[in-house]
Amino acid sequence: MRLRIAGPLIATLAALGLAAAVVSGCSYNVVAQTPTPEPPATGVRPQVAVQVPIGATPWPNGTTGADGLRIDPSLLRSIPSVVGGNPLVEDVAVESAALGDSHYADAFTSFYAANLGDVTDLNWVQVNIGALQADAQSQDFYTSWRDDWFNATCSQADGIGSTSVQTINDWQVDVATCSGGVDAYTLSLDNGILISIADFGPRRLGKELIEGIN
Repeated sequence: MRLRIAGPLIATLAALGLAAAVVSGCSYNVVAQTPTPEPPATGVRPQVAVQVPIGATPWPNGTTGADGLRIDPSLLRSIPSVVGGNPLVEDVAVESAALGDSHYADAFTSFYAANLGDVTDLNWVQVNIGALQADAQSQDFYTSWRDDWFNATCSQADGIGSTSVQTINDWQVDVATCSGGVDAYTLSLDNGILISIADFGPRRLGKELIEGIN
């Protein structure tokens, strides 16, 4: 089976300084200025970045953390590198958090994060791409990841309003619509790649990215 798996909100997110919601695969630490819930029974803990990096420098190709997680820019080949007519930009803050948390290495062999725009823009998108460890390529892991991605994303956008499974470009995609207008997506490719996306704005750049995945 092919499992592939605005107004008021802008002011709210700007006040929080939210740049992106970062999913976790296990009991991850939180990069935040606000308290974060304790991890659920599955041991998965969402990670939310709430600071916009200024003048961030991309990691040297192949940077590997102390626990073995590798930052791999080639993962961007899994999705379109340009969305809405603009190139995605590497998100060093999210990658730094992943490198500093041993549980990312438990879940992934490699990881890459990128974004386009921020909370001051009419449209923005955040995407995290991970190459799963063999032990993490299971439906149970995917379900835990999806749920925590949805919770982490929507926790800064008035909570989860609804969830659905949509077929986008022949991929089966799990989608959460946050009450504050943000959408969150998760999909698993056939080659062990897990993609998590959050977007905001009428362009729905996250959906546009998925529509371009071959």
